[in-house]
Amino acid sequence: MNDTVATDFSLTGKSALVVGAENPLGMIAAMTLTEAGADLVIASQQPGTGDALRELTRRLAPTGRKSVVQVQSAITRADLSASVDLTVKQLGGLDILVNALDYRSFAPADISDDNALDKIFDNTFRATWMACQEAGRIMRRRGGGVIVNVVSVLAERGVPNASLYCASQAAVLSLTRTLALEWAPDQVRVNALEFGWLESRGQRQAQFEETLRKYLPDHNLIKPEELAGALLYLVAPGARFMTGQSVVVDGGLLCHP
Repeated sequence: MNDTVATDFSLTGKSALVVGAENPLGMIAAMTLTEAGADLVIASQQPGTGDALRELTRRLAPTGRKSVVQVQSAITRADLSASVDLTVKQLGGLDILVNALDYRSFAPADISDDNALDKIFDNTFRATWMACQEAGRIMRRRGGGVIVNVVSVLAERGVPNASLYCASQAAVLSLTRTLALEWAPDQVRVNALEFGWLESRGQRQAQFEETLRKYLPDHNLIKPEELAGALLYLVAPGARFMTGQSVVVDGGLLCHP
């Protein structure tokens, strides 16, 4: 392999924090970062997920990289602050933050109440905002870093019965672009990774997934691991001029009329 290419996509010596590591996309993020050479803290989105995180560390063990489990609530600022500080303490710094939050809620707009509004924005936009702010506190002081917010393509496309979910994803995407501008002088890059319809691998979703396939050009849903390459690009040194951008992995969904 060309030495420049190898260097551009190596994360050796980097320290990372993945929030939402118990989720499918969070797990893929953790595996991608460690395989590229990073040490990391894998932090939960929800409390009570310690077993899933510990199982993930066993899967990461063959990479030889350090992984530290942090069970937390991503909607609690004190927890996020503690996770950021733990990353610095255990790994010597914080170079990369990946927010892989997964909270979906679908209902017609006319029956969605204020409680539903609060829950979905707390678990998506507010949690992302606090994680970015806490990580930015360290990154800006240390002279730089990379943040990737994982969002749905519904940030850019509305669908019926998903008004609050679509709005919350759009809010995260807008936050990503704004922070990129604000923190560029501090060498902190902020980008989004947008995913399309994901394969759930669950029998309960089989009929719904067959309907979704009709809207995709190749009629295939995305496997979580198929986002790994795009994520690695966004966090790698080779993408040092990428900020305020959104890389979309959706099988052509946004191109569909």
